Amino acid sequence: MSTLSYIKNFIKDRDVAAITPSSSFLVKRVCRWVDFTAPNVIVEYGPGTGVFTEHLVAEMTRDSKLVLIEGNQAFVEKLRQRFGHDERVEVVHDRAENVEAILEAAGESAADYVISGIPFSFLDDAVKHELLQRTRRILNDDGKFLVYQNYNHMEKPLRRHFGHVHKEYEILNLPPMFAYQATK
Repeated sequence: MSTLSYIKNFIKDRDVAAITPSSSFLVKRVCRWVDFTAPNVIVEYGPGTGVFTEHLVAEMTRDSKLVLIEGNQAFVEKLRQRFGHDERVEVVHDRAENVEAILEAAGESAADYVISGIPFSFLDDAVKHELLQRTRRILNDDGKFLVYQNYNHMEKPLRRHFGHVHKEYEILNLPPMFAYQATK
């Protein structure tokens, strides 16, 4: 999907935070925290058109599973067109707040990784903290929550819910992004 399509969805849907797809630099920065040599259950919140998804599908093992949770119908349709043929990928038109039920419906009890680019700054504090609690609950004990945001507003909320938070900055993205790795 082109930048123009992103802009159109940005204008129509208040939950879309990006006007351009993520850069390959951001994808590589965030995904280097994923161990692709092991079978994983990966959940992606707000995959958009699938820039991260494409990398995940290319790198994950044959016995891994990827659950995509996307609230924008146009993006869901694009994801189903691009990745619907891959039995490892499940595209769900829903909100990340329902992750526990979505994961259960996918036949999984926990995730090894949750990757999120959803605009946490658009969420009120109660919803944000509830989503962080749910994300922590669905992660395996050694699981990781990988978040990218365009400004440094997630460090404190992540530290409130996770034992360890590591932060980096990717300037080679439009706009530049903060990348966080949070573990229990």
